[in-house]
Amino acid sequence: MIAMLQNGLDVSRIVTHELCVDEFEQGFAAMKSGLSGKVVLNWN
Repeated sequence: MIAMLQNGLDVSRIVTHELCVDEFEQGFAAMKSGLSGKVVLNWN
């Protein structure tokens, strides 16, 4: 996956939610609802 991203794979249409790790409950709710693509938790 890292190699594909480094070579320009565009995942912007797949990632539907990007949340702070503290908001993980919202991320799980989005996944459970079926109205999300990829949910990414930001650890920074």
